[in-house]
Amino acid sequence: MIDCKDADHINGVEEIDDPDFQHINGVEEIDDKLRKLFVGGLSEQTTEETSKEYFSQYGEVENINILRYDDGKSRKFGFVTYASNDAAKSCLTEKKEKNHRLDEKEIEVKRAMPRGNKDKNASLKTHKIFVGGLDTDVDEETIKSYFEDTFGATVTKVDFIKEKKQKRKKYR
Repeated sequence: MIDCKDADHINGVEEIDDPDFQHINGVEEIDDKLRKLFVGGLSEQTTEETSKEYFSQYGEVENINILRYDDGKSRKFGFVTYASNDAAKSCLTEKKEKNHRLDEKEIEVKRAMPRGNKDKNASLKTHKIFVGGLDTDVDEETIKSYFEDTFGATVTKVDFIKEKKQKRKKYR
């Protein structure tokens, strides 16, 4: 995985202060979408009330929706929508410093991505990419310089995932 970001980006989203730019390019709509966070790995006992109490420490919570099966049993994930993008960013920033815990369980918090997103700006919401099929002699510096020189990206980290070859005993 390659992690690309710089000081002006949080989770790959550039801060834009010019209101005319925001209106012309539809960034206001993106800002509204960025206030919604996915929350996964919830405890069976987690409720909208306990979630709101926990997530309110980062800012005003507009809506909490824990998904449930028809019988009312928790699907163990849901969504938190903050009243401001700054509150959502605060919650995501906290995740980088320490993992979120709710009802004695570690939970996953990240930007919500609509299913089948055909939004041309969807790539603004992530800053990691997967690159596969590389030769074994390609090193971190080669990948880093390629993305910085070709795309002007600021590469902060390159993770190599090495395949583990398992030796299996043959039984005859």
